[in-house]
Amino acid sequence: MPVVLGGNQLDTAAYDVSNSLRFNDNDSAYLSREFVADPTSRKTFTISLWVKRGNLSSNQTIIGGSTTSNFYDKLLGFRSTDTLEINNVASGSDAIQVITNQLFRDVSAWYHIVAAIDTTQSSISDGIKLYINGVRYTDYDGTPVYNQNATFEVGRSGSTTSIGRLQVNSTQYYHGYFSDINYIDGEQKAQTDFGEFNDNGVWIPKQYSGSYGNNGFFLEFKQTGGGTDSSGRGADTSGNDEHFANNNFDTYDTTTDTCTNNFATLSPLSNGLQASYQEGNLEETCNDNFGCGATQSFANGKWYWELKVTAGDYNIPGVANSDEQYRFPDAFAINNYSITYYGLNGVIYKEGSTNQSTGTTFGANDIIGLAVDMDSGTRTVQFYKNGSTVGSAVTLPTNWIYTVPMIRKGGSSQTTQFNFGNPPFSISSGNSDANGYGNFEYAVPSGYYALCTKNLAEYG
Repeated sequence: MPVVLGGNQLDTAAYDVSNSLRFNDNDSAYLSREFVADPTSRKTFTISLWVKRGNLSSNQTIIGGSTTSNFYDKLLGFRSTDTLEINNVASGSDAIQVITNQLFRDVSAWYHIVAAIDTTQSSISDGIKLYINGVRYTDYDGTPVYNQNATFEVGRSGSTTSIGRLQVNSTQYYHGYFSDINYIDGEQKAQTDFGEFNDNGVWIPKQYSGSYGNNGFFLEFKQTGGGTDSSGRGADTSGNDEHFANNNFDTYDTTTDTCTNNFATLSPLSNGLQASYQEGNLEETCNDNFGCGATQSFANGKWYWELKVTAGDYNIPGVANSDEQYRFPDAFAINNYSITYYGLNGVIYKEGSTNQSTGTTFGANDIIGLAVDMDSGTRTVQFYKNGSTVGSAVTLPTNWIYTVPMIRKGGSSQTTQFNFGNPPFSISSGNSDANGYGNFEYAVPSGYYALCTKNLAEYG
Protein backbone atom coordinates (compact mmCIF):
# COMPACT_ATOMS: atom_id res chain seq x y z
CA MET A 1 0.00 0.00 0.00
CA PRO A 2 1.22 3.56 -0.62
CA VAL A 3 2.57 5.65 2.23
CA VAL A 4 -0.13 8.14 3.21
CA LEU A 5 1.33 11.32 4.69
CA GLY A 6 -0.27 12.48 7.88
CA GLY A 7 -0.52 10.12 10.78
CA ASN A 8 0.75 6.79 9.45
CA GLN A 9 2.80 6.40 12.60
CA LEU A 10 1.39 6.72 16.08
CA ASP A 11 3.56 9.52 17.51
CA THR A 12 1.91 11.03 20.56
CA ALA A 13 4.88 13.29 21.33
CA ALA A 14 4.73 15.10 17.99
CA TYR A 15 2.96 18.39 17.29
CA ASP A 16 -0.67 17.57 16.57
CA VAL A 17 -2.78 19.48 14.04
CA SER A 18 -6.38 19.18 15.16
CA ASN A 19 -8.42 20.82 12.40
CA SER A 20 -8.67 21.63 8.73
CA LEU A 21 -11.09 23.59 6.58
CA ARG A 22 -12.87 21.91 3.66
CA PHE A 23 -13.29 24.01 0.50
CA ASN A 24 -16.02 23.06 -1.99
CA ASP A 25 -15.51 24.61 -5.44
CA ASN A 26 -19.16 24.16 -6.46
CA ASP A 27 -20.10 26.38 -3.51
CA SER A 28 -17.48 29.01 -4.49
CA ALA A 29 -16.06 28.74 -0.98
CA TYR A 30 -13.08 30.95 -0.08
CA LEU A 31 -11.57 33.15 2.64
CA SER A 32 -10.70 36.80 2.09
CA ARG A 33 -9.10 39.76 3.86
CA GLU A 34 -8.42 43.40 2.98
CA PHE A 35 -5.38 44.45 4.96
CA VAL A 36 -5.42 47.97 6.40
CA ALA A 37 -1.73 48.37 7.27
CA ASP A 38 1.34 48.17 5.06
CA PRO A 39 3.14 44.80 5.12
CA THR A 40 6.65 44.44 6.42
CA SER A 41 7.68 43.61 2.87
CA ARG A 42 6.01 42.83 -0.45
CA LYS A 43 9.25 41.29 -1.69
CA THR A 44 10.20 39.03 1.20
CA PHE A 45 7.84 36.58 2.91
CA THR A 46 7.07 32.89 3.43
CA ILE A 47 3.89 30.86 3.06
CA SER A 48 3.67 27.40 4.68
CA LEU A 49 0.60 25.18 4.55
CA TRP A 50 -0.67 21.61 4.42
CA VAL A 51 -3.01 20.67 1.59
CA LYS A 52 -5.08 17.61 0.71
CA ARG A 53 -6.49 17.75 -2.80
CA GLY A 54 -9.99 16.91 -3.98
CA ASN A 55 -10.87 17.50 -7.62
CA LEU A 56 -8.06 17.12 -10.14
CA SER A 57 -7.29 18.43 -13.63
CA SER A 58 -8.56 21.97 -13.14
CA ASN A 59 -6.99 25.36 -12.40
CA GLN A 60 -7.22 25.99 -8.65
CA THR A 61 -5.74 28.77 -6.54
CA ILE A 62 -4.40 28.18 -3.05
CA ILE A 63 -3.66 31.82 -2.17
CA GLY A 64 -4.03 34.88 -4.37
CA GLY A 65 -4.06 38.66 -4.22
CA SER A 66 -5.29 41.39 -6.52
CA THR A 67 -5.32 45.12 -7.04
CA THR A 68 -6.41 45.17 -10.69
CA SER A 69 -6.34 42.80 -13.66
CA ASN A 70 -2.83 44.08 -14.40
CA PHE A 71 -1.46 43.48 -10.90
CA TYR A 72 -2.30 40.20 -9.19
CA ASP A 73 -0.89 37.03 -7.65
CA LYS A 74 -1.52 33.36 -7.89
CA LEU A 75 1.02 33.03 -5.13
CA LEU A 76 0.40 29.29 -4.99
CA GLY A 77 -1.97 27.17 -7.00
CA PHE A 78 -2.51 24.12 -9.14
CA ARG A 79 -2.79 24.14 -12.91
CA SER A 80 -5.12 21.98 -14.99
CA THR A 81 -2.13 19.72 -15.61
CA ASP A 82 -1.99 19.07 -11.81
CA THR A 83 1.36 20.86 -11.56
CA LEU A 84 2.03 23.54 -8.94
CA GLU A 85 2.85 27.14 -9.79
CA ILE A 86 3.96 30.44 -8.25
CA ASN A 87 2.84 33.43 -10.30
CA ASN A 88 3.01 37.22 -9.91
CA VAL A 89 1.70 39.54 -12.63
CA ALA A 90 2.78 43.19 -12.84
CA SER A 91 1.70 45.64 -15.57
CA GLY A 92 -0.12 42.78 -17.29
CA SER A 93 2.95 40.51 -17.65
CA ASP A 94 4.49 37.72 -15.62
CA ALA A 95 7.06 39.12 -13.20
CA ILE A 96 7.45 35.78 -11.43
CA GLN A 97 6.37 32.41 -12.75
CA VAL A 98 7.64 28.98 -11.84
CA ILE A 99 5.81 25.75 -12.69
CA THR A 100 6.76 22.33 -11.37
CA ASN A 101 7.27 19.27 -13.49
CA GLN A 102 5.99 17.18 -10.60
CA LEU A 103 2.31 16.27 -10.68
CA PHE A 104 0.16 16.44 -7.55
CA ARG A 105 -2.50 13.79 -8.10
CA ASP A 106 -2.48 11.85 -4.84
CA VAL A 107 -5.85 12.66 -3.24
CA SER A 108 -5.16 10.25 -0.36
CA ALA A 109 -2.21 12.22 1.06
CA TRP A 110 -1.49 15.54 2.69
CA TYR A 111 1.25 17.62 1.03
CA HIS A 112 3.31 20.21 2.91
CA ILE A 113 4.22 23.18 0.72
CA VAL A 114 6.55 26.03 1.65
CA ALA A 115 7.14 28.97 -0.70
CA ALA A 116 9.94 31.18 0.69
CA ILE A 117 10.25 34.38 -1.35
CA ASP A 118 12.92 37.11 -1.39
CA THR A 119 12.96 38.94 -4.71
CA THR A 120 15.67 41.35 -3.50
CA GLN A 121 18.01 38.48 -4.40
CA SER A 122 19.56 38.66 -7.86
CA SER A 123 19.11 34.98 -8.79
CA ILE A 124 15.99 32.84 -8.91
CA SER A 125 17.72 30.11 -6.90
CA ASP A 126 18.00 32.52 -3.96
CA GLY A 127 14.81 34.47 -4.57
CA ILE A 128 12.32 31.57 -4.97
CA LYS A 129 12.67 28.60 -2.64
CA LEU A 130 9.98 25.95 -2.94
CA TYR A 131 9.85 22.99 -0.56
CA ILE A 132 7.53 20.00 -0.91
CA ASN A 133 7.30 17.59 2.01
CA GLY A 134 10.57 18.94 3.42
CA VAL A 135 12.61 18.68 0.22
CA ARG A 136 13.83 21.67 -1.84
CA TYR A 137 12.27 21.63 -5.31
CA THR A 138 14.15 23.04 -8.32
CA ASP A 139 12.91 20.97 -11.30
CA TYR A 140 10.80 23.61 -13.03
CA ASP A 141 8.98 23.26 -16.32
CA GLY A 142 10.26 25.28 -19.27
CA THR A 143 12.01 28.59 -18.56
CA PRO A 144 10.98 30.15 -15.25
CA VAL A 145 10.36 33.91 -15.15
CA TYR A 146 12.13 35.89 -12.43
CA ASN A 147 12.41 39.67 -12.05
CA GLN A 148 14.51 40.96 -9.20
CA ASN A 149 12.57 43.20 -6.78
CA ALA A 150 9.19 42.00 -8.04
CA THR A 151 6.44 43.02 -5.59
CA PHE A 152 3.55 40.74 -4.66
CA GLU A 153 -0.07 41.69 -3.93
CA VAL A 154 -0.73 39.12 -1.17
CA GLY A 155 -0.73 40.89 2.20
CA ARG A 156 -0.75 44.36 0.63
CA SER A 157 -2.68 47.19 2.25
CA GLY A 158 -5.69 48.11 0.12
CA SER A 159 -5.54 44.85 -1.82
CA THR A 160 -7.72 41.79 -1.20
CA THR A 161 -5.92 38.58 -0.28
CA SER A 162 -7.91 35.40 -0.84
CA ILE A 163 -7.45 31.77 0.11
CA GLY A 164 -9.16 29.28 -2.16
CA ARG A 165 -9.71 31.35 -5.30
CA LEU A 166 -8.00 33.59 -7.85
CA GLN A 167 -9.05 36.96 -6.51
CA VAL A 168 -8.47 39.00 -9.67
CA ASN A 169 -11.44 37.55 -11.54
CA SER A 170 -13.21 35.38 -8.94
CA THR A 171 -12.28 32.09 -10.61
CA GLN A 172 -10.12 29.01 -10.01
CA TYR A 173 -11.88 27.98 -6.80
CA TYR A 174 -10.02 25.37 -4.79
CA HIS A 175 -11.49 21.97 -3.88
CA GLY A 176 -10.05 20.06 -0.95
CA TYR A 177 -8.64 20.70 2.52
CA PHE A 178 -6.17 23.15 4.09
CA SER A 179 -4.59 23.00 7.53
CA ASP A 180 -2.00 25.07 9.42
CA ILE A 181 -1.56 28.03 7.07
CA ASN A 182 1.35 30.26 8.15
CA TYR A 183 2.12 33.54 6.36
CA ILE A 184 5.36 35.14 7.56
CA ASP A 185 5.58 38.79 6.46
CA GLY A 186 9.13 40.07 5.94
CA GLU A 187 11.25 36.90 6.29
CA GLN A 188 12.35 34.12 3.95
CA LYS A 189 12.13 31.10 6.24
CA ALA A 190 13.41 27.52 5.94
CA GLN A 191 11.11 24.52 5.65
CA THR A 192 12.49 23.27 8.97
CA ASP A 193 10.72 26.14 10.72
CA PHE A 194 7.45 24.34 9.98
CA GLY A 195 8.25 20.63 9.78
CA GLU A 196 10.73 17.84 10.42
CA PHE A 197 11.42 14.23 9.50
CA ASN A 198 10.44 11.69 12.14
CA ASP A 199 12.36 8.51 12.94
CA ASN A 200 10.56 6.71 10.10
CA GLY A 201 11.62 9.26 7.51
CA VAL A 202 8.14 10.79 7.18
CA TRP A 203 7.84 14.58 7.01
CA ILE A 204 5.58 15.79 9.82
CA PRO A 205 4.46 19.25 10.99
CA LYS A 206 6.24 21.30 13.62
CA GLN A 207 4.75 24.31 15.37
CA TYR A 208 6.22 27.58 14.09
CA SER A 209 7.70 29.67 16.92
CA GLY A 210 9.03 32.78 15.17
CA SER A 211 7.59 36.23 14.52
CA TYR A 212 4.96 37.01 11.88
CA GLY A 213 5.75 40.58 10.84
CA ASN A 214 3.15 43.29 10.31
CA ASN A 215 0.57 41.39 8.23
CA GLY A 216 1.49 37.78 8.96
CA PHE A 217 -1.18 35.32 10.03
CA PHE A 218 -1.69 31.76 11.26
CA LEU A 219 -4.93 29.95 10.39
CA GLU A 220 -5.64 26.83 12.48
CA PHE A 221 -9.34 26.40 11.55
CA LYS A 222 -10.45 25.47 15.04
CA GLN A 223 -13.60 27.61 14.95
CA THR A 224 -16.92 27.24 13.13
CA GLY A 225 -18.31 30.79 13.32
CA GLY A 226 -19.25 32.81 10.28
CA GLY A 227 -17.84 36.16 11.42
CA THR A 228 -14.56 37.89 10.64
CA ASP A 229 -13.25 37.57 14.18
CA SER A 230 -11.51 35.23 16.62
CA SER A 231 -14.49 32.82 16.63
CA GLY A 232 -14.75 32.58 12.84
CA ARG A 233 -13.40 29.87 10.57
CA GLY A 234 -10.77 32.28 9.28
CA ALA A 235 -9.53 33.30 12.73
CA ASP A 236 -5.88 34.39 12.86
CA THR A 237 -4.11 33.03 15.94
CA SER A 238 -0.70 34.60 15.25
CA GLY A 239 -1.46 37.51 17.59
CA ASN A 240 -1.89 39.97 14.70
CA ASP A 241 -5.70 39.53 14.56
CA GLU A 242 -5.64 39.41 10.77
CA HIS A 243 -8.91 37.48 10.65
CA PHE A 244 -10.29 36.36 7.30
CA ALA A 245 -13.90 36.66 6.14
CA ASN A 246 -15.89 33.48 5.48
CA ASN A 247 -17.51 33.01 2.09
CA ASN A 248 -19.91 30.13 1.37
CA PHE A 249 -18.88 27.62 4.03
CA ASP A 250 -21.09 25.38 6.16
CA THR A 251 -20.50 24.65 9.84
CA TYR A 252 -19.50 21.08 9.03
CA ASP A 253 -16.70 22.29 6.74
CA THR A 254 -14.48 22.62 9.80
CA THR A 255 -13.10 19.08 9.98
CA THR A 256 -10.68 16.88 11.90
CA ASP A 257 -9.16 15.44 8.71
CA THR A 258 -5.60 16.75 9.03
CA CYS A 259 -1.96 16.12 8.23
CA THR A 260 -1.56 14.34 11.59
CA ASN A 261 -4.76 12.27 11.35
CA ASN A 262 -5.69 11.61 7.76
CA PHE A 263 -9.26 10.34 7.19
CA ALA A 264 -10.47 8.26 4.27
CA THR A 265 -12.24 9.99 1.38
CA LEU A 266 -13.32 8.75 -2.07
CA SER A 267 -10.72 8.39 -4.78
CA PRO A 268 -11.55 9.82 -8.23
CA LEU A 269 -8.61 7.78 -9.55
CA SER A 270 -10.41 4.53 -8.68
CA ASN A 271 -13.06 4.94 -11.37
CA GLY A 272 -11.22 6.63 -14.19
CA LEU A 273 -12.85 9.99 -13.36
CA GLN A 274 -16.24 8.65 -14.48
CA ALA A 275 -17.94 10.43 -11.57
CA SER A 276 -17.99 13.98 -10.26
CA TYR A 277 -16.86 14.70 -6.72
CA GLN A 278 -17.70 17.43 -4.24
CA GLU A 279 -17.48 18.13 -0.49
CA GLY A 280 -13.81 17.19 -0.22
CA ASN A 281 -14.33 13.95 -2.20
CA LEU A 282 -17.03 12.74 0.18
CA GLU A 283 -19.94 13.36 -2.21
CA GLU A 284 -20.01 11.40 -5.45
CA THR A 285 -22.39 11.59 -8.41
CA CYS A 286 -22.18 8.84 -11.01
CA ASN A 287 -24.14 7.33 -13.88
CA ASP A 288 -24.91 3.74 -14.83
CA ASN A 289 -22.90 0.77 -13.54
CA PHE A 290 -19.81 2.56 -12.35
CA GLY A 291 -18.30 2.21 -8.92
CA CYS A 292 -15.89 4.08 -6.69
CA GLY A 293 -13.51 3.03 -3.91
CA ALA A 294 -12.16 4.86 -0.87
CA THR A 295 -8.60 6.12 -0.43
CA GLN A 296 -7.88 3.79 2.50
CA SER A 297 -8.24 0.04 2.85
CA PHE A 298 -7.55 -2.35 5.72
CA ALA A 299 -6.38 -5.91 6.40
CA ASN A 300 -7.12 -5.99 10.13
CA GLY A 301 -9.23 -4.18 12.69
CA LYS A 302 -12.91 -3.30 13.06
CA TRP A 303 -14.15 -0.31 11.07
CA TYR A 304 -17.32 1.76 10.87
CA TRP A 305 -18.56 4.40 8.44
CA GLU A 306 -21.86 5.87 7.25
CA LEU A 307 -23.26 7.18 4.01
CA LYS A 308 -26.32 9.16 3.05
CA VAL A 309 -28.31 8.66 -0.13
CA THR A 310 -29.24 12.09 -1.45
CA ALA A 311 -30.57 11.41 -4.96
CA GLY A 312 -31.12 8.59 -7.45
CA ASP A 313 -32.82 5.23 -7.67
CA TYR A 314 -30.09 2.67 -7.16
CA ASN A 315 -27.24 3.50 -4.82
CA ILE A 316 -25.39 0.35 -3.78
CA PRO A 317 -23.09 0.69 -0.73
CA GLY A 318 -20.74 -2.08 0.22
CA VAL A 319 -17.17 -3.34 0.41
CA ALA A 320 -14.79 -4.82 -2.12
CA ASN A 321 -11.51 -6.63 -2.40
CA SER A 322 -9.21 -3.60 -2.68
CA ASP A 323 -7.61 -5.04 -5.82
CA GLU A 324 -10.94 -4.47 -7.53
CA GLN A 325 -11.23 -0.72 -6.92
CA TYR A 326 -9.05 0.10 -9.91
CA ARG A 327 -11.34 -1.92 -12.20
CA PHE A 328 -14.43 0.07 -11.24
CA PRO A 329 -14.43 2.07 -14.52
CA ASP A 330 -15.88 -1.05 -16.15
CA ALA A 331 -19.54 -1.90 -15.87
CA PHE A 332 -19.58 -4.89 -13.55
CA ALA A 333 -21.82 -7.60 -12.24
CA ILE A 334 -21.72 -9.56 -9.02
CA ASN A 335 -20.56 -12.70 -10.80
CA ASN A 336 -17.17 -11.28 -11.85
CA TYR A 337 -16.29 -8.87 -9.08
CA SER A 338 -15.25 -9.46 -5.47
CA ILE A 339 -17.84 -7.24 -3.80
CA THR A 340 -20.51 -7.47 -1.13
CA TYR A 341 -23.20 -4.81 -1.09
CA TYR A 342 -26.63 -3.78 0.17
CA GLY A 343 -29.14 -2.97 -2.55
CA LEU A 344 -31.85 -0.35 -2.33
CA ASN A 345 -34.34 -3.20 -2.84
CA GLY A 346 -33.39 -4.65 0.55
CA VAL A 347 -31.26 -7.49 -0.78
CA ILE A 348 -27.67 -8.03 0.37
CA TYR A 349 -25.57 -9.43 -2.47
CA LYS A 350 -22.42 -11.46 -1.94
CA GLU A 351 -19.95 -12.85 -4.42
CA GLY A 352 -20.41 -16.57 -5.01
CA SER A 353 -23.12 -16.96 -2.37
CA THR A 354 -26.87 -16.94 -1.91
CA ASN A 355 -28.29 -13.42 -1.66
CA GLN A 356 -29.88 -12.36 1.62
CA SER A 357 -33.34 -10.80 1.32
CA THR A 358 -33.75 -8.58 4.37
CA GLY A 359 -37.07 -6.94 3.55
CA THR A 360 -35.58 -3.59 4.61
CA THR A 361 -35.38 -1.15 1.74
CA PHE A 362 -33.87 2.33 1.86
CA GLY A 363 -34.16 5.59 -0.03
CA ALA A 364 -33.26 9.26 -0.12
CA ASN A 365 -31.98 10.74 3.19
CA ASP A 366 -31.58 7.38 4.89
CA ILE A 367 -28.26 6.85 6.68
CA ILE A 368 -26.64 3.51 5.87
CA GLY A 369 -23.96 2.27 8.24
CA LEU A 370 -21.35 -0.42 7.66
CA ALA A 371 -19.37 -2.22 10.37
CA VAL A 372 -16.60 -4.45 9.01
CA ASP A 373 -14.86 -6.94 11.32
CA MET A 374 -11.49 -8.11 9.94
CA ASP A 375 -10.23 -9.47 13.29
CA SER A 376 -12.56 -12.35 14.03
CA GLY A 377 -12.00 -15.83 12.62
CA THR A 378 -14.86 -15.18 10.19
CA ARG A 379 -14.53 -11.74 8.62
CA THR A 380 -17.91 -10.05 8.35
CA VAL A 381 -19.76 -6.91 7.35
CA GLN A 382 -22.93 -5.79 9.13
CA PHE A 383 -25.20 -3.26 7.43
CA TYR A 384 -27.34 -0.71 9.29
CA LYS A 385 -30.22 1.55 8.30
CA ASN A 386 -30.74 4.64 10.45
CA GLY A 387 -28.97 2.99 13.38
CA SER A 388 -30.72 -0.41 13.25
CA THR A 389 -29.16 -3.61 11.93
CA VAL A 390 -30.26 -4.88 8.53
CA GLY A 391 -30.35 -8.66 8.21
CA SER A 392 -27.49 -10.67 9.65
CA ALA A 393 -23.76 -10.09 9.35
CA VAL A 394 -22.39 -11.29 6.02
CA THR A 395 -19.21 -13.37 5.82
CA LEU A 396 -16.60 -11.92 3.47
CA PRO A 397 -14.63 -14.13 1.04
CA THR A 398 -11.59 -15.77 2.63
CA ASN A 399 -9.25 -14.64 -0.16
CA TRP A 400 -9.68 -10.94 0.64
CA ILE A 401 -6.50 -9.46 2.08
CA TYR A 402 -7.34 -5.76 1.97
CA THR A 403 -10.91 -4.53 2.09
CA VAL A 404 -12.01 -1.15 0.77
CA PRO A 405 -15.27 0.80 1.22
CA MET A 406 -17.06 1.23 -2.10
CA ILE A 407 -20.21 2.47 -3.80
CA ARG A 408 -21.71 0.98 -6.94
CA LYS A 409 -24.29 2.70 -9.13
CA GLY A 410 -26.98 1.09 -11.21
CA GLY A 411 -29.41 2.83 -13.53
CA SER A 412 -29.62 6.60 -13.81
CA SER A 413 -27.55 9.23 -12.03
CA GLN A 414 -27.15 8.84 -8.26
CA THR A 415 -25.57 11.00 -5.57
CA THR A 416 -24.21 9.63 -2.31
CA GLN A 417 -22.46 11.35 0.59
CA PHE A 418 -19.92 9.37 2.65
CA ASN A 419 -19.07 9.99 6.28
CA PHE A 420 -15.80 8.41 7.39
CA GLY A 421 -15.83 10.70 10.42
CA ASN A 422 -16.09 14.19 8.87
CA PRO A 423 -19.61 14.39 7.46
CA PRO A 424 -20.36 16.50 4.37
CA PHE A 425 -23.84 17.11 5.79
CA SER A 426 -25.39 18.25 9.06
CA ILE A 427 -25.36 15.75 11.92
CA SER A 428 -28.28 15.92 14.35
CA SER A 429 -26.67 13.93 17.18
CA GLY A 430 -22.90 13.37 17.00
CA ASN A 431 -21.08 10.20 17.96
CA SER A 432 -17.35 9.41 17.96
CA ASP A 433 -15.51 6.11 18.26
CA ALA A 434 -13.91 4.88 21.49
CA ASN A 435 -10.72 6.83 20.68
CA GLY A 436 -12.70 10.04 20.28
CA TYR A 437 -12.32 10.21 16.49
CA GLY A 438 -15.07 10.92 14.00
CA ASN A 439 -18.50 12.50 14.06
CA PHE A 440 -21.30 10.10 13.14
CA GLU A 441 -25.08 10.29 13.13
CA TYR A 442 -25.47 7.01 14.99
CA ALA A 443 -23.53 5.33 17.78
CA VAL A 444 -20.40 3.54 16.63
CA PRO A 445 -20.71 -0.18 17.45
CA SER A 446 -18.57 -1.23 20.41
CA GLY A 447 -15.03 -2.08 19.38
CA TYR A 448 -15.28 -0.44 15.94
CA TYR A 449 -13.35 2.63 14.80
CA ALA A 450 -13.36 5.45 12.27
CA LEU A 451 -11.19 4.91 9.21
CA CYS A 452 -8.28 7.31 9.79
CA THR A 453 -4.52 6.95 9.97
CA LYS A 454 -4.23 7.19 13.76
CA ASN A 455 -6.64 4.27 14.12
CA LEU A 456 -5.01 2.38 11.24
CA ALA A 457 -1.63 2.72 12.93
CA GLU A 458 -3.07 1.15 16.07
CA TYR A 459 -5.45 -1.48 14.70
CA GLY A 460 -4.97 -1.83 10.92
